[in-house]
Amino acid sequence: MSFERLSFPLTAFVNQEPLKMALLLNAINPRIGGILVRGQKGTGKSTAVRALADLLPEIEVVAGCRFNCNPDDPTNMCEDCRARFDKGEKLPKEKRKMRVITLPIGATEDRVVGSLDIEKAIREGIRALEPGLLAEANQ
Repeated sequence: MSFERLSFPLTAFVNQEPLKMALLLNAINPRIGGILVRGQKGTGKSTAVRALADLLPEIEVVAGCRFNCNPDDPTNMCEDCRARFDKGEKLPKEKRKMRVITLPIGATEDRVVGSLDIEKAIREGIRALEPGLLAEANQ
């Protein structure tokens, strides 16, 4: 049995006009740089952000990329995607919904930014990055 997350419509939020306006402005112009949503527990902060994410169109990413690279923007690609692009390889694309990434309260720097993949370093003797939450949230 599978359960699908129900979406609460953004328009159903009452007395939250500044929050809705800030979310919509960030969706229209991502160069704003984001917003900090704060408030007491149970006031609908996460629900409002998820409601906005459900309104946003799907995005194209490079299929299988750990960093969700944009296949049409080589200037912002990870090393792997950029190397494939520079070789003239056609990058496989896939569409996916925008994701809402939750930042845990006690998140450490290595969980947010990423860290050295110790297992790969020991097993294969190579340095490799274990992507963090920022990689998941990319795009």
